[in-house]
Amino acid sequence: MRKGILSIVIWGVLIGNCLAQDGDNSFLFMLTGPGSRASAMGEAFTAVGGDAGVPYFNPANAAGFNATEFSLMHVSYLSDATLEHFAVLTRKRSFRFGVGLYLGKTANFERRSGTPTDEPLGTFDEHNFTGSVFWAVPLCQRLGIGSSFKWAYQKLDIEDAHAFAADLGAIYELSSAAIIGAAVRNLGTKPKFISESFDLPREFRVGASYDFKTNPQSNGLLLASDFILTNWGDKSYRLNVGGEYLFQNLVWLRTGYSFGYESRGFSVGGGLCYLKYKLDYSYVPSKHNLSDMHRFTLRLQL
Repeated sequence: MRKGILSIVIWGVLIGNCLAQDGDNSFLFMLTGPGSRASAMGEAFTAVGGDAGVPYFNPANAAGFNATEFSLMHVSYLSDATLEHFAVLTRKRSFRFGVGLYLGKTANFERRSGTPTDEPLGTFDEHNFTGSVFWAVPLCQRLGIGSSFKWAYQKLDIEDAHAFAADLGAIYELSSAAIIGAAVRNLGTKPKFISESFDLPREFRVGASYDFKTNPQSNGLLLASDFILTNWGDKSYRLNVGGEYLFQNLVWLRTGYSFGYESRGFSVGGGLCYLKYKLDYSYVPSKHNLSDMHRFTLRLQL
């Protein structure tokens, strides 16, 4: 056990110290996570498994997944912004793998010249896309690792840019109920708009979860928390906490809170299960009256 914990800690410290980030960030859409379940729990998901959306936060979370699941999510926020996400996660023997596709759009940005005017010259849209492949494997009974590889693209009016990125993750089971995990996200090339390059929004996550249920189908509570180091050169820290209660393997109640974010804090949601189908919903109110966020996710588990 000590060796497993120590390996995760050393791995995280080395990456955090060696890859400090400076400069401005671009491609911030890569920080919008998939899954209504994670959203309702405050995105405290670095050490939580159980659905096709978990590799986004830590690809190693898929190491203990023992089924095939298809996930389709729709997000609406602001007045003209949407995000669609599709993921599939499956396994072959001990090897878990899958793909994720993200498509976002924000419409009706005002186009203006360098001279102030009462009326805009017109409007334009922002489009973004991310395609990812991910894998995970248990190295032993308690330790699992995983990674994902992504290609991201953004178009602003007539200008566009792209980047390649990777995520790395590890999880360790302290017991059948307690799990710790660590992940580093969005390590890759710099997107370049016209002649200027920008950093990707990298982050380092450390999390823990504790499941009070005696088995995945019984009544009980799951608690989780994440510590996140964002924009490493800026010394920015965030804390996510969340919980999920399962009743009769039919209904989930979820809530969470995200500390250190400018636009969000409290979150709440739930889910329903019928046979192989699961429907999840989350609601995240905005702190500054910008726009509340609603997420709907349909999952099919085989």
